[in-house]
Amino acid sequence: MEVNNFTRVGEIKRSIYLIMISCGLLSYGNIAPAVAGGPEAHLKGEFGPLHKWPIMPIHLALMPEGTVFAFGNKGAAKNALYYAIWDPSIGIGSNAFEVLPNTTDTEVFCSGQALIPGTGQSLILGGSRAILNSNTGDHAADVNIFDPDTKSLTTQTPSMAYNRWYATVITLPNGEHVALGGRNTKPTSGIPATYSPTPEVRANDGSWRALNSATSDLAYGAIGGASWHYPRAWVNPQGSIFILGNNDSMYQLQTAGTGTLLRYAKKIKGGNSNLPSVMFAPGKILSVRTNLVTSIIDINGIGEPAVSLGGNLSKYRQFGNATVLADGRVWVNGGSSTGNDVSGAALDSELWDPKTNTWTIAASAATARLYHSTSLLLQDGTVITGGGGNPGPLRQLNGEIYYPPYLFKKDGSGQFAPRPVIIDAPTDIIGWDQEFSLEGTESIAQVTLVRVGVVTHAFNNEQRFLNLPIPQPGNIVTVRSPASANIAPPGFYLLFIWNAEGVPSVAKFLHIS
Repeated sequence: MEVNNFTRVGEIKRSIYLIMISCGLLSYGNIAPAVAGGPEAHLKGEFGPLHKWPIMPIHLALMPEGTVFAFGNKGAAKNALYYAIWDPSIGIGSNAFEVLPNTTDTEVFCSGQALIPGTGQSLILGGSRAILNSNTGDHAADVNIFDPDTKSLTTQTPSMAYNRWYATVITLPNGEHVALGGRNTKPTSGIPATYSPTPEVRANDGSWRALNSATSDLAYGAIGGASWHYPRAWVNPQGSIFILGNNDSMYQLQTAGTGTLLRYAKKIKGGNSNLPSVMFAPGKILSVRTNLVTSIIDINGIGEPAVSLGGNLSKYRQFGNATVLADGRVWVNGGSSTGNDVSGAALDSELWDPKTNTWTIAASAATARLYHSTSLLLQDGTVITGGGGNPGPLRQLNGEIYYPPYLFKKDGSGQFAPRPVIIDAPTDIIGWDQEFSLEGTESIAQVTLVRVGVVTHAFNNEQRFLNLPIPQPGNIVTVRSPASANIAPPGFYLLFIWNAEGVPSVAKFLHIS
């Protein structure tokens, strides 16, 4: 399409959008809070009302049409797994949720999950073998796919070679997936548990390949500070896998052939499997470690990772969550200094700004978020946080929406700021290092991309943030997609435009492949 035609079409669409906004026909976002923000909402953000969930949202994934796929239980002492679809565009009432039974033989509770880049379906690996609403089943090597179009969970063949309970799934640059860690068998009658220290790669045709040359009990097995427990791992800018240990070690995994594992010489301050880590910029990770310390790990170089301090949290947040926001800041919420225990629970949250490397106290929640709680960035730039329990001390069949500071006017009124609206954005698949145009209802000052998230057990293994530079602000801008699949693995991303006041649009989904 020529620029002239694009401009004329954009002017017509812009007029329509502005009329709809003025008439109140376009909502502010997906969900508006029931109460106005306080005088510090533009600094700390604000929580919306506590609302009911039909299940405990222990696993969450943002699907490419904007719904949230969740699975967990209904608060009983045993698993009794269900999965649910939440449509944020409907709101937070009971009519926004659809609960579906588990129709497979797998308790996908405590499994690994990632989205399939080509389809947006959810790939779920491992879990346990179901024994009629019991949590005494054996761990499983099962492979299941959830299809949001048919709202069905289907078991796939072949299964993995190893049982994996608490495994991590990473999307590779070629669209394949690698499964890391997990427990193979649980301890019974004095017999110790066994683990799954050999990674496996699932090809795009569904076949499996074990990385036998990369077997390691230290990197993702029986030792190394429970390294089998949802290993913290990401694709690095060179295309291999960077693994951040729960102890003081770091690793690089090459997935070609039967695999190669390298242990870096550099050490990092010790952490544990109950603390979150996120990729907040290409090749840069913020990791919450022990004793309130956070570390920044830069894996952009060819050699050893560069490690620096990320400042100290105000509270020790075991079982808390870290979420990269639409502007690249990191929001940490929930957790407890005393473990899965209310006495040390943190209701306030904290914001980390990578530009200043500083932490600030943010809004306070209505209830504690402990073990099995989750937080997930939504299409409208808010964050759903919910769950916690199984085991207790609280069984949280509820959620809260966090509204970050960028959604509020900066005058202390607590009112929402007017948002720009994306009029035109690509609807087809975009490749890497490819130019494309965007149009907004007002001048676009910034464009950001956030990979859609998949979160459980204090780890969002899919999320990553990218800034797309623009030559100059304008209602129509041309940007370039990320340079390679190593920087932005194939899949679905939230595309936000920002106005000069630092307020984002509701995102459009961008499919990069």
